[in-house]
This record gives sequence, C-alpha cells and structure tokens, in this order.
Amino acid sequence: MDRSQFLKNLRASRVKLHPVQLEGWEGLVYLRPQTLGEIRDTLLKGVVEETATKQINKDPLYIARSVARLVRDETGALLFNADDDKDMVELMEVLADTGPGISRELNAAYNALNEPNSEEATPEGN
Repeated sequence: MDRSQFLKNLRASRVKLHPVQLEGWEGLVYLRPQTLGEIRDTLLKGVVEETATKQINKDPLYIARSVARLVRDETGALLFNADDDKDMVELMEVLADTGPGISRELNAAYNALNEPNSEEATPEGN
C-alpha cells in the first residue's frame, strides 16, 4: 500500500454516528467516538487526570464537560460546547437532578462504540 492509498483508507474510516435509545427517553441520543484529533486536543488542554475525583476538584463542571463531549444531534454536531462555562453550568444544573444511571447508560453506550469490532479484534487488525 502506498501513501495515497493509506490516506484514502483513512478518509474512508471516519468515525460513525450511532443512535442510542435511553430507557424512558423520547427520541434518540446520538453518540460518536472521539476522533484522534479530538483526543489530541483534549490531551493538549490537560483535561485528562489520573482520577475523576481529582478532575472534579480541579473543575466542578468536569461531569458536564464529559457529557457534552459525547452527545450529538442527528447530523453529528455536538449539542453543547464543552468549553463554554455558561453552557456547562446549565447542563450541570440539569445533570445534578438526574440519577447516576443516565451517566452510566451514556458511558456504557459510548464505551461500546470504542470496543474493537470482529475485524479489528483479529491478529491482522491489531
């Protein structure tokens, strides 16, 4: 495979949007795994810490920012701007009144998107 074929394959491998139905919710929530560029940007901002507790102590809006980076509309656009404190305060106020089950459901659905598929799990895919 040459460079142009490699880049062509990468372009065809863009992350896909996945609809998720949460129990008791009207409508679908859409999730998309983070791209390598988004992961890079998050790391460059110093957002990743050893534990969530340390991060929450550093940024009380950490949970809202985490949710904001996951949920999207049907076109793939983020519903919230994780860098906008006003957006995050509003989201955190609503999240504060929800049970932890919602966060667990969203995280479980998101984590499932990042699990290797059967092709990726073969020795050839690693």
